Amino acid sequence: MTSSLQKTILSTSDVARLFNVTETTVKRWADEGTLKCQKTPGGHRKFEIRNVVEFAEQNQFDPVGALEIPGGEDLGSKIQVAVLGREFPVLVSAYLRKALVQEESGLFPFLSYLYQHCIQLWEMHDLVIRPALHEIGERWSRGEIGVDDEHRASYETLEALAMLQLQIGMKSRCGHSVVCATLGDELHEIGLRCANYLFESQGWESRYLGSRVPSEAMNAAIVHWKPDIVCLSSTYGAPADRQKQLRSIVDAAGSVGAVVLAGGALADSLKMDEGVIETAHNSSRDLLCFIQGFDRTKSGPGGGIPRT
Repeated sequence: MTSSLQKTILSTSDVARLFNVTETTVKRWADEGTLKCQKTPGGHRKFEIRNVVEFAEQNQFDPVGALEIPGGEDLGSKIQVAVLGREFPVLVSAYLRKALVQEESGLFPFLSYLYQHCIQLWEMHDLVIRPALHEIGERWSRGEIGVDDEHRASYETLEALAMLQLQIGMKSRCGHSVVCATLGDELHEIGLRCANYLFESQGWESRYLGSRVPSEAMNAAIVHWKPDIVCLSSTYGAPADRQKQLRSIVDAAGSVGAVVLAGGALADSLKMDEGVIETAHNSSRDLLCFIQGFDRTKSGPGGGIPRT
């Protein structure tokens, strides 16, 4: 039988358990149209995760109960307690185990479970995935795990994020657009993917170019798509050759009135050089605040963009 952790559709009893109410209450929400649902041919109410999360946000409901986790997983009770108490170090430990132990259930069901319990997207990025991947990198540098383990954890993280995005409730189109790419020969794109998914969740149209895009091609894409924002990511810092590439990107962005954002190690190295880049962010929470407050008419150097 499929467990609640693995579902993308919740039953009436699942929703009742999540909010610690009776099934009659859940049915009333559904019949009133307050909580969107679908009915099976047999008349059973089924609820998409995104609609349940949207309902919780609109009514300021926090989960007071935890959905079941597949039997046989010894982390189950710890995860249930941690999501209700928002004990992120415990969730980081669970993520590490799932990323490194192949026999464990995958990362996507785990992230889906967090989302079902109203852990926000930026919280997953900043408070679970980022510290977990940092620890994996540290273990690799100490020789405790192999490069194959590190690569597999990164790949499975990207896959889990892509699958999770299909469940996330998206805001209606806001009319803004973004081009996302890594800088230079950068191969690490998990941070960029996280940024891209944040933009999409807020109703932005995203053109995701990914990694190792030649600067000429990137500049051509910027001129063609005329985005509001060009979002760059780099973990290698900003040596002279990257500064040259970055300046050409900033020039292309400036020609269409776009704002340039930088994340990762690049953000820290460029904060001191405001002549190259307009603003920089190094956390999903900061980026989300920026996205939600974005006003193109006030962007650009000296404009209304908050700096971090």
